[in-house]
Amino acid sequence: MKKLYILCFVLITSTLTAQNSAMFSHKLDELVSLDVPENFVESDTLVDGVQIHQIRFKTETYNFIVQKVLFENEDQKTSLSRLPYNYTSLIDEYNRVIARMRYRVPYYLKTTTIVEKDGFTGYNLKFENDLGTPTYEAEFYLLNKNLYTFFYASDTQFNADIKTELFNSVKINTEKDISQYLGKAPKYRYGYVLATYFFLSLLVIWVIIISIKIYRKKKGKSSIFHE
Repeated sequence: MKKLYILCFVLITSTLTAQNSAMFSHKLDELVSLDVPENFVESDTLVDGVQIHQIRFKTETYNFIVQKVLFENEDQKTSLSRLPYNYTSLIDEYNRVIARMRYRVPYYLKTTTIVEKDGFTGYNLKFENDLGTPTYEAEFYLLNKNLYTFFYASDTQFNADIKTELFNSVKINTEKDISQYLGKAPKYRYGYVLATYFFLSLLVIWVIIISIKIYRKKKGKSSIFHE
């Protein structure tokens, strides 16, 4: 899988400040939309070969950032996909995301909670500083082959109502074909690889046998003409 945990500290790249701007709904892509102010920033960046589509905006009291990161190469064969294939494998993958994120956020991970949005399973993470004050909250969802992550951060004036309003503004377009289980179980992948090698081996053997027969046949004709 790609290194998709570049996630967090891009918050510091938020340079524009939204001064109580009116919010309106904006499409991140065909699957996800959210409320943003007029002077939000949208960009595509490449970090360690991983493309990140990002929306960010900043006020005097908080930063908000959204990241869409490709979780698996688009050209990956479906039969060999390592994406989650059931609820248990989805939670396992989420736990790996959490394990990486907790070491990249400069605060203490206080709680991890499974959440649901528009019928899809995600995770909510809450962080605190040394004084036990809320400073940072993240929520993420794996939809098709992309991980969508939403960050709210404030060192001084963490406002739970604003944070909730921002997270609640995120909408998933359920009219689109979306799945959280596009992968294949390990047994299936191993079986696919073994079957592929088995049939390739048979093909090689068949080609060798046919080649030997053709060679012998040609040699036999040669000897007749020789006489």
